[in-house]
Amino acid sequence: MKMIAVDLDGTLLNYEGRISPENAAAIRDAQSQGILVTIATGRAYYDVQQICRQADILTPVIGANGATMHDQSGSSLHSVPMPRDKAMEVLEWLEAQEYYYEVMTDRAIYSPQNGHELMTIEMDRVLSSRTDLSLQTLLHAAEKQYAQHGILRIPSYQNVPLDAEIYNILAFSFMEPKLEAGRSRFRQDAELTLVVSADHNFEVEHPEASKGQALARMAELHGIPLSEVMAVGDSYNDLSMLKIAGRSVAMGNAHQQIKDACGEVTLSNQENGVAHAIRQVLESSLQV
Repeated sequence: MKMIAVDLDGTLLNYEGRISPENAAAIRDAQSQGILVTIATGRAYYDVQQICRQADILTPVIGANGATMHDQSGSSLHSVPMPRDKAMEVLEWLEAQEYYYEVMTDRAIYSPQNGHELMTIEMDRVLSSRTDLSLQTLLHAAEKQYAQHGILRIPSYQNVPLDAEIYNILAFSFMEPKLEAGRSRFRQDAELTLVVSADHNFEVEHPEASKGQALARMAELHGIPLSEVMAVGDSYNDLSMLKIAGRSVAMGNAHQQIKDACGEVTLSNQENGVAHAIRQVLESSLQV
């Protein structure tokens, strides 16, 4: 393998939202052997920067589910912003339906000032009707959204700066019927790509933006055939890159559909599954 693309949430990040020392060391070892390692995530580039800095690793970044690409030094390689009018159409509907949302741009991640209130109301409703869920589980999902770097609160989507490039819009809800209504609303829209990156969300962006398309572009920039690329992921927004990579690895904690689509399954994100997969690549290269 000459290139390794690694998802973040549920993959490289553990349950606490951190890159473990074992995973970070494996990435550095792969880089020392000339393998190009890139992060491929739904998160914003500036958020990924902070996460990687804490783990003392430096890689190119495919961000916003493939809508942005940055090299290792932080220079922009490519971006695919949404048309402003389409983004406003999506946000108008989400706000009217009282979804918590995040608008990922080249400047910041904008979310509504009443976001905490919206999530709290939904938590109360869900916990009163479902005994199989705990408050801790719901709080962890909510805190994962709040913990991102670069979030700015705004009164309404109409306050997103006019000249900001919009790469991705994420909608979040704890209520299953509401979540499915939103997914159904945008799934068939030919002017959008819809992906699901976690149980409580859906994300929309430009139809030419996906992790798979960005991975293919990144590999081409470095003269690496896709047959020499390994991709590691755990969720549905990873499928586009897992399907085109020469070697596809699902996390042990991945959805079964993701495991079925991959050639291999590694350990879970709590068991340093990324490090395990990378070590296998490095060991096999030594045997050649």
